[in-house]
Amino acid sequence: MDIHAGSLNLGEVILFLIIPLAFVVQLLLCFRVKSLIIRIIPAAIFAIITAALFIGLLFAQGWDAIGYLILGIWSALILGACLVPWAIYLIYKIIKKISAPNENDFEN
Repeated sequence: MDIHAGSLNLGEVILFLIIPLAFVVQLLLCFRVKSLIIRIIPAAIFAIITAALFIGLLFAQGWDAIGYLILGIWSALILGACLVPWAIYLIYKIIKKISAPNENDFEN
């Protein structure tokens, strides 16, 4: 993206702000929302977009392929920012499940 304000590339700034925003939103959804369907929406949207862009890359010719590649990489980075909270959430659930029986043992 070539959107400039002086020497600052606004396109990159916007994309670099989307990555932490996607991370925070997905992390909040994982820990606060009970419905699995609602929790999976951001990751599913970016997975579909990433897949579509890489499929478009396979069928593109010439310079169009570079555009699909760049957008696909950015989308994959945002998807990764949505998958890291899922990993954190699953690790938390596993640790909570493992430590739950041990807490009951001490009470008896």
